[in-house]
Amino acid sequence: MDKYRQLANTHIRFLSKIFLLTVVDGSIFWFWVKTMDPDPSVSIGVFLLIPFVIVINLLIAGIFYFVKKQYAKFFVINAVISAISINFLFNEGISRHQRNRLESWEFRYNHTSYEITHWKLEGTFSMSERFDSGSSSEFLSGKFVKLNNEYYLSTDSTKYIIRKGVLYGFRDENKGIVLKKINH
Repeated sequence: MDKYRQLANTHIRFLSKIFLLTVVDGSIFWFWVKTMDPDPSVSIGVFLLIPFVIVINLLIAGIFYFVKKQYAKFFVINAVISAISINFLFNEGISRHQRNRLESWEFRYNHTSYEITHWKLEGTFSMSERFDSGSSSEFLSGKFVKLNNEYYLSTDSTKYIIRKGVLYGFRDENKGIVLKKINH
């Protein structure tokens, strides 16, 4: 029985060290990603970061292999865990960047797809028509104001209201159009 207990304690210590290393790496990665505030244009950078993180961990494992062999396996395992972690945190950083800067809705009207984008930092909006080919064409932009739970969109000649997920004033003054929120 003591042999099994000793084996269990060894596994628990091993897993707790891996967990600690993962928490330290994750904290460093998240602080770096939060400070960097990556936008989607740098998303290709994750393909450089993942191999870099793996190589660094394997180099550290190689050094420990010759100095203290028992620590080498932690960094070999951490190479995989940290690669997954940096991928997840980098993608979350891009999503956070997008959520802080814009919000979007889509809707269909007369067999045509449209998208409204609220540019939060500028206090503006743009409205685009989306085509089946995947492209879109912006045809309207203006001022965006949020008051309580309502959004007021205005240009020189048009006014729209978004209330409880419904757009009012688009093409038919009396009819509201249900919007679908786009998650960035």
